[in-house]
Amino acid sequence: MAHKQQPFVIGLTSTHGDQAWLNKNSRNYLNMLANAGVHVVILAPDVPAVMPDGAAYAPDASGRMPEAVLDHLSGLVASGGGDVHPKYFGQELNGAETEHISLERDEMELGLLRAALERDLPIFGICRGAQVLNVAAGGSLRQHLDGHRSPNDQTAYHQVDILPDTGLRHIVGSASISVNTFHHQGISQNNIAPGFVVAGLADPDNWLIEAYESPRHRWVRGVQWHPERIFELEASHQLIWDSFIRASRETSNNGQR
Repeated sequence: MAHKQQPFVIGLTSTHGDQAWLNKNSRNYLNMLANAGVHVVILAPDVPAVMPDGAAYAPDASGRMPEAVLDHLSGLVASGGGDVHPKYFGQELNGAETEHISLERDEMELGLLRAALERDLPIFGICRGAQVLNVAAGGSLRQHLDGHRSPNDQTAYHQVDILPDTGLRHIVGSASISVNTFHHQGISQNNIAPGFVVAGLADPDNWLIEAYESPRHRWVRGVQWHPERIFELEASHQLIWDSFIRASRETSNNGQR
């Protein structure tokens, strides 16, 4: 008898898990992953994470999710969202927007990301996701910076210089790409976590890290822009998604979940 093929499962973090929130805030991630044949499991601090086999893992009162969730995943996407509370990187509030902080989401993501790094699970951190991944690995953030948040009525863009001899340069195949920009927190050379290396710098603000990666892991990258908004970006951004999906599929196929 042929073995039934197991679903290819990737976790997607979110501030909330109700359908209305996901429809408004996560649809671009969900569309991108669905187009790649992924079964997406929502990881939110206010609803149980439900696996394809029906197993459910409920967050605790602080929002923390059981590490056993990762047993079912072949990859993890840390999505965009509000600010990370600076207490998690040893700072007082100094520019972070308290109305956009969710301590429950911070607790959930920091715990899952640290465990995923230990397991060498492929991780794609996007905007806030790149920031919280950096904090999870021992880095910090610049709590506020000007000039990188798009206005409400349109998308702003700038160039990112992709550093030579990086995995990201190999993936996108070019020295510079145009990115969208929606953030007011960021990572500089003084903030990057030990073990991560710079892969992309903002142009012209070349003190600002727009992309980083981990040479110690099979696939761990953070980008400060929003590549899930592929409808407004050049084709090279799809190549980053393709690389992440390929690494996650290899994890699944090798039984290394």
